[in-house]
Amino acid sequence: MPEAITFTVKGMKPASQGSKVLMRGRMVESCKDLPRWRKLIESTAEALGVGVIPGPVSLSVVFVFARPANHFKKSGAIKPNAPRWHMVRPDIDKISRALADALTKVLFEDDARVVSLIAQKRYCVGDEQPGAIVTIVPLGTKSSPVESKADGVE
Repeated sequence: MPEAITFTVKGMKPASQGSKVLMRGRMVESCKDLPRWRKLIESTAEALGVGVIPGPVSLSVVFVFARPANHFKKSGAIKPNAPRWHMVRPDIDKISRALADALTKVLFEDDARVVSLIAQKRYCVGDEQPGAIVTIVPLGTKSSPVESKADGVE
């Protein structure tokens, strides 16, 4: 198993998961782009050919968003007061949930196997496309002696 797996999902704005709306008597995801975003994540991860990682994993992700037009001068340069960080919706926890759920059964057995999550949102730099830069680190399958004692097993 590799020490770390890094890949880029690109070409689409990250979509959120978790906000529901009532439609025709049932609750459905409010983000219409969610199915397409999850499929893009899944197909990108499957193309790696890694398979399901056993045991716990650490997940690190940088979500990348296109800058709105009002961040640019007429010349095309970024305005000096344009923010570096993406501080508007979608919420980081909801886009992280969509990512982890999309990777379930593709790179890890269940998103509950993610024991460490580092996530950030920022705007595209240069000719970068919207999407996500994902790193997964397998943490092994054996428990440490401290964990064994805490579980009552020696």
